[in-house]
Amino acid sequence: MDQRHFSRTLLALTEICGIRFTEEQALMCYEHVSLMLEWNLRCNLTRITAPEEIIEKHLLDSLIPARWLPQEGSAMDIGSGPGFPGIPMKILHPKLDMLLLESHRKKVSFLKVVISKLPLQDLQALQGRWEDLADTRHPLLMQPLRLAMMRAVKPEPGHIHDAASRLLAPGGVFVWWAGPGADLNRLDRMCEGTEKGEMIFDGRTTYSLPSASQPRYLFIWRKRDH
Repeated sequence: MDQRHFSRTLLALTEICGIRFTEEQALMCYEHVSLMLEWNLRCNLTRITAPEEIIEKHLLDSLIPARWLPQEGSAMDIGSGPGFPGIPMKILHPKLDMLLLESHRKKVSFLKVVISKLPLQDLQALQGRWEDLADTRHPLLMQPLRLAMMRAVKPEPGHIHDAASRLLAPGGVFVWWAGPGADLNRLDRMCEGTEKGEMIFDGRTTYSLPSASQPRYLFIWRKRDH
């Protein structure tokens, strides 16, 4: 898919989904996706390689939930992989001070290349694990987070009321993307069981991708605001 077709497709779909998106923002997404597909030939970044699928299953799946989340302040994308949802979220809301956290060195190298190509400030990549960062005072995490996101991996209850509570500012949000076909009864029980100490389970939100037959879910926790 060439740049013009990609941008037009993305802009049409964001309009359908009620997302305010500009041509400049669409071009930044194109740059991100183009680099991902180039790197994917030698480094396993994604199994989704058709541009139309990438637009929907990576970009829209990152952008649609943004309406329920903070739009500025310190944010971290945990297990960012090839940069979803952190990079599209940063493109949509430039006032987010976004840190892309990834444990695999090659993926961090990719993220740093993407960051160097995008005209965005306050977007950085770091190699590490969020459980470890909660125990240290890393220079990139001197300020408590307003938003912590996890899309590619599943959180454990202990991580939520331990690591997340230490990383978040009071009133800060921790959010987890659950894919289609999720066992909601089991997940709801697990999530309700995470309410310990500082973290409060704020419920789940349902959303849909334009061509998807099954809904997707966003699970949200908030740190108590004392």
